[in-house]
Amino acid sequence: MSAIVWWEVETPLVDDFQRFHGALWGWRFRPAFQDTELGRDYWLILAGDTGIGGLQRASTSEPPRAGTRLYLEVDDLEATLDRAVELGATVERGRTALGGDDRWFANVLDPAGISIGLWTANPG
Repeated sequence: MSAIVWWEVETPLVDDFQRFHGALWGWRFRPAFQDTELGRDYWLILAGDTGIGGLQRASTSEPPRAGTRLYLEVDDLEATLDRAVELGATVERGRTALGGDDRWFANVLDPAGISIGLWTANPG
């Protein structure tokens, strides 16, 4: 079975993405790969000092296309939804139960047009 080794987001609205996710999760962004064949603006996404993903400026101004959705585990789903909305997100789907006693999620659309999933084991 293959392991996930990296994830990245591509959007033309990198400033919006950095502002929103920096405030919501405390992520920092460090420019990377400037002198390589990549040929685009790119940032490492950092949690503390650890690189957890990448952010790339899209080559066009078109809004992001649907693709893989990243889910982040949160302790308090409603508080995270409220904070995301304060920071400019739109709730795409509020708390949704998947059955069992440990499966709830929600989705938000961040100001850069990226859909992010929120997951919790807490019943709320």
